[in-house]
Parts: sequence; C-alpha cells; structure tokens
Amino acid sequence: MYIKTHSKSKKILIFFLNSISIGFKTASFFYLKIKSLNKKHYRAAFIISVNNLSFGGTGKTSLVIKICEELKKRKIKFAIITRGYLSKFEKKSVLINSNQSPEEIGDEAKVLKNRFPNQDIFVGKKRKDSIGKAIENKNRIIILDDGFQSINIYKDCSIMLLNPEHPYYYLRNFKFLIRKENFILLYNISQNHLKNIKKKHKNSKYCTYKFEHGNFYNKKGKIINIKDSSLIGFSALGDNSRFKESLSTFNLIGFLGYKDHFSYTQDIIDNLNTLRIDKKADYLICTEKDFVKLINLNLNNIPLIYSKNIIEFNFNLLGSILNHAKRKGFI
Repeated sequence: MYIKTHSKSKKILIFFLNSISIGFKTASFFYLKIKSLNKKHYRAAFIISVNNLSFGGTGKTSLVIKICEELKKRKIKFAIITRGYLSKFEKKSVLINSNQSPEEIGDEAKVLKNRFPNQDIFVGKKRKDSIGKAIENKNRIIILDDGFQSINIYKDCSIMLLNPEHPYYYLRNFKFLIRKENFILLYNISQNHLKNIKKKHKNSKYCTYKFEHGNFYNKKGKIINIKDSSLIGFSALGDNSRFKESLSTFNLIGFLGYKDHFSYTQDIIDNLNTLRIDKKADYLICTEKDFVKLINLNLNNIPLIYSKNIIEFNFNLLGSILNHAKRKGFI
C-alpha cells in the first residue's frame, strides 16, 4: 500500500483502522500481561531483543544483522533466535543449517544464516526452548529477532524500532507499551522532531535511524554498479513503500509490491521479466530477503540483482549495547 505521508486519505485511513483495532489491542495487552506473570530470567546469557510494535516493515532483521556484524568483528560468539514465520519449523525450536530452504526455515532466517553461517541460529515459536539450547551450546550473547511478544522472557537490552509514517505501525499494540524499552529508534524523522519528542517525554532513549543501500549484487554474488541503469523493482516486505522510495534515487521506472513473506513462483518472475523487457529496463531489482526465495527458480537470461540494506543510527547504539554487556560480565 502506498499512501502519501500527509495526505487526507492517510488521516482518514489511520482513524478508521485505529478505531477498529482497539478491541484487538486490548486483547493483546491483557494476553501480554498474563504472559508476563511467568517471566524467566536466563542468568547464563545476555539477551538482546530487537522489537517491533507493528505487524512488520521497520527493519528488525537489518538491525539484527548490524548487531551481529559488530559481535562477529570482535570475535564474540552469539546465537540468533527468530520465529521463521510461515516456515515448516515455525511451531518448533530447531537449530538450522545453511543447506535448508526458505520454505523450511523462513526467508528472514535464511538471510541470517547466509550472513552468519558459523553461528547458531534457531527457528521456532518456542523461544524458551531455543534459548535453553543456545546456552547449552555455550552462547553467552543471544539476539531475539522480534522478541516483543516474548514478554515471558527477561531481556538485558530491548530495542524498539518504530516507523511513525507506516499506516499500520500502532495497530498491533498500544503505543504506551514502548515505555519500558531501553532504546526507541524512530525511522527517518528530523532532528527537530526528535528534540520535540525528547522534550515531551523527558527521555534520552529516543533516537533516529535510517537505511542506506550498500552494494548491489547479481545472482553470482558479484557487485554490480547500477548508477546509469534503468530498474524495475519489486519486494515482499512489511513496508514495500520504504524499498520503493529508497530506489527512487536511482533510475526506477517501475515497481511491484507483494505481501510480506510472499512465495514467488516461476510464472511471477517470468512476468516480472516480461515487464522489464516491455519497459526496456536493464535490471530487475529486489531485496536480499526476496532473493533467497528466488535462487532455486530458473533465472537464466533474467538480469536480476538484489540490494543489501544498511541500517544507520544518529548515536553509538552498538557501543551502548556492548558496554552494557561488558558491565554485566558477558564480554
């Protein structure tokens, strides 16, 4: 869905959706309250939770990758625990391997395993089981991808990502639930807006983040320069408009968005390539999360490239997290 940020249609849509979501948010609130009565503290591990108030689209996986890259650079062993949404193992707790497909482990888990093949990554809704297994494997740093719903687990550091311009960002849970987060990251807002928020809440834990395109890669993993190339973009994210907007700085001549975690078929990729030919575009371009679901399709004669987004902050978030872990004796 693409809605102009300050349009009248967006304001009407937000009011309508917020009104009908009150019942759902109320039920969710009491569910979380009841769940929190049985909170478990894992003293053998430092648990970092990357959270999302909405149904998706804020860039949790990009932040998980950023944290893990910093840990890897410092040669610190860690484990990642993610749900594996709509995957074969979603209802279990499974230590995954690099040979498993996105259908088995989920698209986000596949991206994470590709990036960190030598680290333990667990998939499944049974987060407590996964944490227990991660600790048994000598992991003292554990990252929970989308850990907000796991309120029955004590976290040493919680980070909430919010995109206030996303029309669905507060329809899943009440906004006041973010108050206990250690850090609240707001997507792409001005420094003046940030100052007003901090003044209103008298809290320094609010900060900003944004995304930048890293390199672009072809099917063989070779870096491609797309400076003067024409592009047809597509993605299946929680917020496709964010990816579309980021590509607009290049020569983007067409874009198609699909629902989050969408499973691509050969017909779909062939139709996208037909569109590329009709528009006389040089490349089809998607995200890394999309690409892992396309790799086993027939991509011969299809000039497909993908982007690896990089998340950036306006302060030293990673240093703050690692210093906290160091003070608690985990680094």
